[in-house]
Amino acid sequence: MMSLQIPTLWHWACSIPKHWNAPFVLGKRAISMMPRMLQRPLGLFHLTKRWWLVSLSVAQFQASSLGDDDRKYAIAKEQQQLLMDDNLLGLGSGIRNVISRNRSGEGEGEEQRMLFLDGNAILSRAYFKIMTRVAHGGLRDMGSEGDWVLTVFRALSMILHLLEVRPTHVAAVFDYEGLTFRHEIFRGYKQGRPPIPDTIRQSLECFKSALLAMGISVLEVPGVEADDVIGALSLRAVKDPRMKVRIASPDRDFFQILSTQLRILRFPSKGSGIVSFGLEEFAQRFGSVQPTQFVDVIALTGDKVDNIPGVAGIGEKTALKLVQEFGSVENLLERRSEVVLKRVRESLMLDDGGILLSKRLLSLKVDLPAHILPHTLDNFVCQIPKDQGENFMKLLQAMERYVDSSISQDLEKKVHKIWKRWQGPKSLAPIIERLES
Repeated sequence: MMSLQIPTLWHWACSIPKHWNAPFVLGKRAISMMPRMLQRPLGLFHLTKRWWLVSLSVAQFQASSLGDDDRKYAIAKEQQQLLMDDNLLGLGSGIRNVISRNRSGEGEGEEQRMLFLDGNAILSRAYFKIMTRVAHGGLRDMGSEGDWVLTVFRALSMILHLLEVRPTHVAAVFDYEGLTFRHEIFRGYKQGRPPIPDTIRQSLECFKSALLAMGISVLEVPGVEADDVIGALSLRAVKDPRMKVRIASPDRDFFQILSTQLRILRFPSKGSGIVSFGLEEFAQRFGSVQPTQFVDVIALTGDKVDNIPGVAGIGEKTALKLVQEFGSVENLLERRSEVVLKRVRESLMLDDGGILLSKRLLSLKVDLPAHILPHTLDNFVCQIPKDQGENFMKLLQAMERYVDSSISQDLEKKVHKIWKRWQGPKSLAPIIERLES
């Protein structure tokens, strides 16, 4: 990685000799960090990141001396790079391994694959990645509408990459904006969360419309959270031994339904990459604890994000040991006097039902009745939209006025490839003719 970054920095430094001092100062600072960085466990990664930021800063300095036409071109390239580069999109080796397995025979025969998309999580991740680039000066001269348009485009780009796992069925699930049963049984549920950024709210409906126009089913069930909808539909799907399920989400709550047929495509809370997480990875991280017992672990530790309390003095390591020893929080509470650690035993003695309440709040509600969730897997079969994609193209055209048009054109071509895979080339003649023109 360094062998690629350092010559790039040198090239940029040499390309602006009349401003020699800027890259020299930036490069000197990065080099001065080298001994300290290499002493750290992740020093090489951080050093590479420093070189990338230095290169980016030099590129920005160089762009400032360009003419108007050249500057517009540079900005367009930045926006396009932001959306199209696998590394910047955060698509790591995990997703590539999944794609490799699928292409090497995972989808042969009658086997089918269901992909559930955590719509809110994908949109939020796209937004914060955009804002990170803005904060580091990676995007300049972005208009007042550019932030939400780039957020939608980036989220669509992420989904197009996720579709490379070649599902036969796909659905995007969104949270219902309103109270759920969890709010009814615990008033403090999700209290203290920061408000949703206006850009995400502004992007949400357009994002949903774009997914529908692509031919992806969009689900939003009143009174039910997206996690519960995904969990319930996933367990229905795995009843068919031919079906493999993939859930694209950063949420750890889905650990409790992992199986040989179900894996999670996770977005790490920090850094980039998408990691395929299954039973093997779960065992490596949590030892002999089973996925169905994971809810017992987090019932003891609590969930700060959703404001669900845990037991004072119990962290993940202690919770894992307790669940390994007692099997469940119900058994633990019945035999709490047998706990060896005095501090933990005293905390458990003080519990007056809070642990069981936390477990109920954290458990996925997978037994949703048919009148609330009437959908079957046949509703999610991958197929091109009935209008042959015309609405999707119109939507892209309406948004491309705020960003460089090459971004939407690239998305068009990628969506076309997905549609061609879903239904074959014959029905796509109108779209092919438009793209070629």
